[in-house]
Amino acid sequence: MGHIINPLELEKGLRADFMKSFNNAENPADVMDMIMKTTSSSNKEKYGWLGQVAQLIEWKDERVVKGLNEFDYEIPNISYESTLGVDRDDMEDDQLGGVKLRINDLAKRAKTHPRKLFYDALIAGATNLCYDGQAFFSTSHSEGDSGTQSNLLTGTGSTVAQLKVDLNAAISAMRSYKDDQGEPFNEGEMKLKIVAPVALEGNLRELLNAQIISNTTNTLKGIASLELSSRLTDANDWYLINTAGAVKPFIMQERRKLTFEALEKGEKAFMSKKFHYGVDYRVGFGYGLWQKAVKTVNS
Repeated sequence: MGHIINPLELEKGLRADFMKSFNNAENPADVMDMIMKTTSSSNKEKYGWLGQVAQLIEWKDERVVKGLNEFDYEIPNISYESTLGVDRDDMEDDQLGGVKLRINDLAKRAKTHPRKLFYDALIAGATNLCYDGQAFFSTSHSEGDSGTQSNLLTGTGSTVAQLKVDLNAAISAMRSYKDDQGEPFNEGEMKLKIVAPVALEGNLRELLNAQIISNTTNTLKGIASLELSSRLTDANDWYLINTAGAVKPFIMQERRKLTFEALEKGEKAFMSKKFHYGVDYRVGFGYGLWQKAVKTVNS
């Protein structure tokens, strides 16, 4: 038997369901340690200071004042939304259980959206530009006294033996990077993570966990954690990320927090006989320090 819908009570209940599902949903912690999260107060934010490190020098006579780098790298804020349309008749015919499930799924999608933004940026990193005007993954990074540097390496293959060679090469490259004053950039302890397609899971797990490989002590055991994603459709390319430090390889800036909205009355609902439920928020996502990321490419 049908029932009379009270829009205010309906909205209140679905909003509560959404927030409960959102708060209980999986936190995308698998990618957040590679992302520097900031807040934004404009339509875009400028990151002209990226790459510059304030080295200490001997004090002679007066202080030597250094300004910010003149990079023009900006990250614009973009609005994202997802909206569900529900027929009023379905609500009246006791189909609310199905609507609740869709609202719960919407909450989970919203909670994990940073993961999608991260992988979109990672995959596009060989094309999209970062603060120095080069692609994020490039063979031609250069600033100040750093010399020309590359974080886009050519791998030898995807066997365990080949991955061992390539991981050593990626770590060596990362440790060799210099800042704009010619000083070591990744000096000290690094916290490493390999981000890879699922096709490489078996060989990478052996490389990172086995005590012995080919009758030889595995010196790379435990050197990095492993993050796998089916979003990485290239079965052979993989990434090495240094998650240490406050400034990360990726940046997510929040301009407007995520909100849940409901439209259950008014002209649109009257004319279309539909209720609408949606989420939206406004964020920017871009690149931080390329020196903390290496892409290894296998043909």
